[in-house]
Amino acid sequence: MSRQQKWNERYTKKDLIWSAAPNHVFVREVEDLKPGKALDVACGEGRNALWLVEQDWDVTGIDFSDVAIVKAEQIAAKRSVNVNWIAANVSTMQLPQHEYDLAAVLYLHTPPEERERWMANVTNSIKPGGSFIYIAHDTSNLEHGVGGPQDLALLPSLEEITGALTGFEIQRAEVVYRPVENDPGHGQDLEGVALDSIIHAVKNSPGPGNK
Repeated sequence: MSRQQKWNERYTKKDLIWSAAPNHVFVREVEDLKPGKALDVACGEGRNALWLVEQDWDVTGIDFSDVAIVKAEQIAAKRSVNVNWIAANVSTMQLPQHEYDLAAVLYLHTPPEERERWMANVTNSIKPGGSFIYIAHDTSNLEHGVGGPQDLALLPSLEEITGALTGFEIQRAEVVYRPVENDPGHGQDLEGVALDSIIHAVKNSPGPGNK
């Protein structure tokens, strides 16, 4: 069974795999930003994309699970909001360049070669002055946290992600503790604390020294 099929099966089992509310760490990073065009990568059932559009962002949500995208469309219709939903693999599709004021990647855990492709694709889609926000299980979560992938290859370090952000100014890069009971889905049937990497970077504007 492919990874896509596994996620489709998982999304079929329950009305909501994740919480209906947005990720609280993501909210804190975004709530003071001026609304513009936003990209939510690996959006799942759309909880963060839906929150963004309700804060006056123009949002595109992408996930490779077509089942998740159908569910996101249904939830958006019930909430009477419009999101541009796309069922696609961000590692293989081509995003428009310099399009978004915000690109968010939350809990997208892929092998290194795939990660390299989607990182370049996503970062190239951000406008100068736009924000890149990355939240995922940290490498330290394997030994000291709960939940998430148990394969180290799927868990890049902060240094790996920030090292790939050439042309960006790093605003925040740290590991945070997340009680799993506060964020349903990522810690289903688990108790304890997960260790997450969080990065907020802003794309430099072109000019002398920023080429």
